[in-house]
Amino acid sequence: MFIILLIAGLVLFLGAYLLFRDTLNRIQYVEHLRVYWITRNTGVSGQPFVRKAFMRHTSPPYWRGSGIEIRVGSYTVQFGILTGKVDSLLDQLDGRELDVAPKDLRQW
Repeated sequence: MFIILLIAGLVLFLGAYLLFRDTLNRIQYVEHLRVYWITRNTGVSGQPFVRKAFMRHTSPPYWRGSGIEIRVGSYTVQFGILTGKVDSLLDQLDGRELDVAPKDLRQW
């Protein structure tokens, strides 16, 4: 029972640290440990409390990651592992170069 309370206290302490350290709505990561965390105030009450999550960084160095997201009220905290890095924003958004000119594409 003591271990469960200790873990819960550590989780609450870490959550309070992340929320009150002016890190809302920003991604933060430690590159050499390959971990990241995101704190947001955009949680929706219909979402599950714990769920699988992913991350795609849309500014250099274009990291990708996967992890879990925990929602408490209207706040969400996402923890995860950086799974890789891509070269450009086009690669990050899974875009691709066209084989033909845009004007030659068929009209819908």
